Amino acid sequence: MGSQTLRRPFHVLDKSEYPVTSELSGSIGLGSREQLLEDLTALDEQRSKLALKHGKYLLTDMMERANQQGLPNVIKQQRHGDFVESLLDIEAETRLLVIGKSGETHQNQTTAIGSQLESVIRSIKAHTLVAIKPFNEPKSFMIAFDGSDISLKLIDKAIKTPLLNGLTCHLVMVKDDDDRTESFHVAAKKLRAANIDVLEKIIEGDIHSALVHYQTHNDIGLIVMGAYGHSRVRQFFLGSNTTEMLTKSQVPLLLIR
Repeated sequence: MGSQTLRRPFHVLDKSEYPVTSELSGSIGLGSREQLLEDLTALDEQRSKLALKHGKYLLTDMMERANQQGLPNVIKQQRHGDFVESLLDIEAETRLLVIGKSGETHQNQTTAIGSQLESVIRSIKAHTLVAIKPFNEPKSFMIAFDGSDISLKLIDKAIKTPLLNGLTCHLVMVKDDDDRTESFHVAAKKLRAANIDVLEKIIEGDIHSALVHYQTHNDIGLIVMGAYGHSRVRQFFLGSNTTEMLTKSQVPLLLIR
């Protein structure tokens, strides 16, 4: 990406977890002491202040890392509100959204995904990189191809994605009852015409397990897939596959719009 690209470490204090003010009077029964209400209010305010301070530390740490790597045009931003709505507010300025696979609660559970990750991917129209901890810079990527018109469009968009420049592409399709080898070879030709080094492979088995096994066996550092569709029909066909791969993958996923 060019030097004019704006990089924005972005942190949101979600209002569902850290409300600005709490309405606690309805939860206090008749005869309860007023001091209890005051203590609960003070405790909630302290929790919000600590969350705000923690978020600022996170952003400062990200700024320091960006500076150490010599990245220009970095600004940090912290907001209080709904997480998805906050991201939608900056969607027009976003070419690539980078988000962790798991939240703090599940960060040590390898198959767990963050509680809002699916909502973010369904809502944001920008490309989304779902990062895994620890993150290692990939040297190759795998495109999960199914032979459909949508997956051919995915090939066209992957060719135009700067993030994939210089990486070896593993074009992989899981064999099913429909013969889609012609479409598969067309996709490979498109990639080669764009000067991308391509390895073609048609595999067998359960789609999710087979893809993850191929990725692991070939030490591929990144999986590229289409993201959720916005219509109900597209969500039916694409949504479950995306979620399953998010759950099973132990490497980052680039979800392309």
